[in-house]
Amino acid sequence: MENKGYVMGGLAFLLVLPSILLLMVLVDMVNFDKSVDTIIEADNSFYISGDVERNIPIITRQVLKETVDNTINNGNSLPNSRILIKNTIESKMKGLSVNYQKNTGVKVICKINSVDSASDPFEIEVNSTILVIKDNITYKHLVNQNISILGNYPQNKFSMNSSSAEISDPLPFIKCKKYGGVTIKNGQINYGLSLKKYLRGVNGSEIYENASSSYYIKKCPYDPYKSHGNSTKFMTLKNCIDNGYYHESNDGACLLCRLEGRSTCNHYGFETFILPSTQRNQKLIRGPCSIDHVIFSDDNFKDCYPGESVQYYFNGNISHELFLDNGHRAKYGVPDIK
Repeated sequence: MENKGYVMGGLAFLLVLPSILLLMVLVDMVNFDKSVDTIIEADNSFYISGDVERNIPIITRQVLKETVDNTINNGNSLPNSRILIKNTIESKMKGLSVNYQKNTGVKVICKINSVDSASDPFEIEVNSTILVIKDNITYKHLVNQNISILGNYPQNKFSMNSSSAEISDPLPFIKCKKYGGVTIKNGQINYGLSLKKYLRGVNGSEIYENASSSYYIKKCPYDPYKSHGNSTKFMTLKNCIDNGYYHESNDGACLLCRLEGRSTCNHYGFETFILPSTQRNQKLIRGPCSIDHVIFSDDNFKDCYPGESVQYYFNGNISHELFLDNGHRAKYGVPDIK
């Protein structure tokens, strides 16, 4: 009888075993489905974070252009361009985050930690933190991006887009506001009498009556810079000037400091030429150096040093010239003053 009881117990266990196995499979399937849902949510969070990250340079460019354009229109320098631009970018990113939450139910937080000058003066550095929250999934991503301040050039020098994408130089508008202001024509800043008045008391200031300079910030492609003066009949220098290019400079101010009305700063910046008028009556050998950060010297013209004439093009009776000191002559490959 005992053996029969063992047999019956074994048969009962065998009958129950499939049910146990089936239950285990069902539990695993439920857990697997939960794992798949978790993976899908994590993937969606990762995608949304990437999408937010891709929008930061676009919105930053918009904010930069709007900030520069406002400064140009009113001629007022900014007390702290970095904080203003950082806060404006963050505000616009909040609007984007609200749309994400409304359309997907996903909470997105984009905090702009800092906006500052980059090691490349034609870029600014934006540091941000992106946080994506969906149910029990939280994804945090730290982002550091260098964003170009250049417009159509040099990404596509043959672009048919309008100049509306270009970012302009606000410094001349800030410096010359009190002296009659400047006008814009054909992508150039025309100073009229304002620069001559600004340079009042500086020897040779009269050569900058009706001077001009570039309106848009465009990076010079002629590298090394010494090739400007080393070319036949200064043709590279002429092409650079005709296109209104800007050059990397240890002395020139970066864009963010230019928005604050500074011509020089502690960051790696850029400089451009300010061209004396070709229509002036007087002929001078010596005058204020034709580099923007020299002319717009910040400290009572203490750093507004002179240069001597460089005739880089002659057309009939019209002489096109710059005034350069030995330091800038060396930089651009122009023969030293003897």
